This record gives sequence, C-alpha cells and structure tokens, in this order.
Amino acid sequence: MNRKPPSAPPESDPMAAFYEGLEDLAIQQARRLINLSIYSKALLSMLPVALIATDRDGLVRMSNKAAQDILGFQEEELTGKPAAEIFGPESEVGRRLLRALEDAEPAHLASRSLKLPSGKTLVGNLYLQPFRDEENALRGLLVTVEDLSYVHFLHDAFKRYVPPSVSEMIARNPQELRLGGEEKNLSVLFADIEDFTRYSESHTPNEMVTLLSEYFTVMTDEVFAFEGTLKEYVGDELMAIFGAPVEQSDHPSRACRAALAMQAALGDLRRRWRAAGRPAIRARIGVNTGPMLVGNLGSPYRFSYGVLGDQVNLASRLEGLCAVYGTPILIGERTAQAAGAAFRLREIDWVRVKGRVQSVRIYELLGEADGPRPAPAREAALAFYAEALEAYRKRSWVRALHGFEQAAAADPKDGPSRVMAGRCKHFLDAPPPEDWEGVFEHTRK
Repeated sequence: MNRKPPSAPPESDPMAAFYEGLEDLAIQQARRLINLSIYSKALLSMLPVALIATDRDGLVRMSNKAAQDILGFQEEELTGKPAAEIFGPESEVGRRLLRALEDAEPAHLASRSLKLPSGKTLVGNLYLQPFRDEENALRGLLVTVEDLSYVHFLHDAFKRYVPPSVSEMIARNPQELRLGGEEKNLSVLFADIEDFTRYSESHTPNEMVTLLSEYFTVMTDEVFAFEGTLKEYVGDELMAIFGAPVEQSDHPSRACRAALAMQAALGDLRRRWRAAGRPAIRARIGVNTGPMLVGNLGSPYRFSYGVLGDQVNLASRLEGLCAVYGTPILIGERTAQAAGAAFRLREIDWVRVKGRVQSVRIYELLGEADGPRPAPAREAALAFYAEALEAYRKRSWVRALHGFEQAAAADPKDGPSRVMAGRCKHFLDAPPPEDWEGVFEHTRK
C-alpha cells in the first residue's frame, strides 16, 4: 500500500523552526570545520620548517611539504614510517626521539649536522614536543626540524667577503640573495698596483704570492672597516662594493673613506717594506657611484655575488685614469655630488672614456673636509690648478699653460699639472675643433 509522504509542518510550528535552525547551524559548523581544516593544511604547507606528527607508537601520521623537501622523502615514504628511522634509530636524533616517546618530555637539539639515512646532511635545530589528550595521556610527538643549511652556507661564503657582522646579517636574511639581481644605486671601488708587471719580472712567483697576500690583507682590512663587500681579487686588482648586500644610505662616503684609508695603510706598508728591502709598491684607486645590477649573478651551481653595469665599468676606467693623471685616487661625478661636502676634492678634467658615449667630470679625492690641511705649497698648487682649468676650458691656452706650470712649480710631484700643461702645449700647435666643449676623449682603457 502506497503511503503519502508526511505533509510539511505548518510554518507556525515552533518545533519545526527549531529543527530547521539546528540543521542550518550544523551545516554551517561543518563548513567552518572543513574550511578550517583546508586552511590549516595550507598553512602547514607554507611553513618553512619541517613538521612531522607521530602517534604514540612513533609512527608518522602527518607531514608538511617542507618536511618532505628538507628530509628528502616523499609523503608516502613518511606516512606510517617509524619517525626514528627517518633519522636512523642509532643516531643521536633517533635515540632522543625514542626517549621522548618513552619519557613524554620535550627535547631540543641545538644547531648541528643531522645525517639522514638517505645520505643527505643538513644543519639545523630539532625540537621534540609531546602532545596529550584531554586525560593527559600521550598521543604522540610533534617533530620540528629547522633547516639552517643554507644560512650556514651563506655565512661561510660571505665571511670571506664581508666583515663578520655583515655576514651574520646576510645569513639572517637569505631571501635577499636569491639567484638573479635587482637595480640599485651603489658605489664601487677598484684598486690596482702600479707597475705590477715590473715587480713580477724581478721577483719569483713565491715572492709575489707573499707580497700580494700581505698587500691584499692590508687593503681588505680597510674595506671591511667601512663595511664594504669584497667582490674579488683578479691578479693584482681588488674590487669592492658599498651599499649591498647590506643597504647603506651613505655608501658614497664609505667608499671614499675606505679609499683614503687604503692609501694611508699602504703608505705604512710601503715604509715597512722599504726598510726590509722589499719593493715600495703603490696603488691606484677608482671609485664611482650609480645605478647597477646587483645580486647573485652566478648559477644554481656556483654562488657569485656581484654587480654589473655601465657605472661599474666607469669605476674601473677611473682607476686606469689614475695612471694617466698621476693621481692616487679618482672618483666619478656622481660620487662627488653625493659625498663631496664631506671631502676635499679637486676637479681634474672633463673626459669621455673608451667605451662610453657620455662624458663625465672626474675628481681627485684629497682627504676628508675636517682632516689636516695640505701644506702651503700644496694649497698654492691646487689654487693655480683650479684657475688654469677654468682658462683651459675657455680655450685660453697661454694663460692655462702658465697656470698649470705654476701649479707644477709649487708642487713638483703633482701629476695632473704636468699632464694638463703638456696638453695645453699640444693645443697651442693643434687646437681642438671650434665646437669643442672642454671634453677630452681617452682612447685607451
């Protein structure tokens, strides 16, 4: 016999409304729990630490994505596996894990090398935290592994290039050193030994290695004193970066102070070497500031932190121009604009270097503004030079020549005065074109 379905209760039935509300509440709570579960799983998957939850027997019941990546296992390889076997039951970690299950007490292994049966070794912190039910009975362990292998690698790699304080800052923020680069405004310093070939021809390779080692140690100490980053040694050349990877708003001033300190330290070294009968080497330094690409410019196989760009190349050219003008330190126009107020500078020339279309004013870095004043003869030479340079740019060759010769007479060791006097003599015989604006083009690097 067919029965009719029960008719719906009337809308006015209070019990019907109660049951409908209860049903809606149950559905809402179920949805909330489902969403919470999804959220929790998503959250666990994003955590950068390995998380493993075991049951009371030590079998893995849950692991996040980081655990699989850090420990080198697939999820199916972890689930249901005794957690102690992941680290090796006879290893220190495995023994501590079994003991934590037995004692139901938390444990912590400070940063150390963790060797896995898979052959992988990681450096990290391991935490073992028992969790209990409502009746305080042991339900299992939460195993947390904080992988510090990359941080230790960064610290070890960068301590060769930056002061320890800086390498620690880098290690705490490894995300800043991802593969690739970004454009930043930085300062770069190049230092090179004068006449290095001549020294190498008159000394054995072992002697040159010893000399270079002591020279680079002295120069690098000064770079580190101003928290610069040592990029590399190439032959007798040193390259340093200021303003990265640790940001420094005053990087132009740091680079200039480092350059001055490097020359002062080299002066002390030169005196010691001269007394010991060793070569009295001198160095040229070029500093430039500007936008450049900075970052890990190597590959997944080799870490290589550095900088690239036109402003980097210009810094190298400035170091080379020191040989042309006979100056110990030359800085670019951007560096002079950014840091000039804190230093005594002399504008040397307006040039276009090989490989560049744009011209640049170049300056000799003489010292800090609040440092000792030059000797009176030197002061006179600088004043004569400034007046002569103004006449030179107005094509007043005779007046410019006279001024440069006065500067050279006041300070016979002043290289720029001799160079510019020679150029004036050349222009007296062969003047530049009428549209010449005062820029001298250097055709050699």
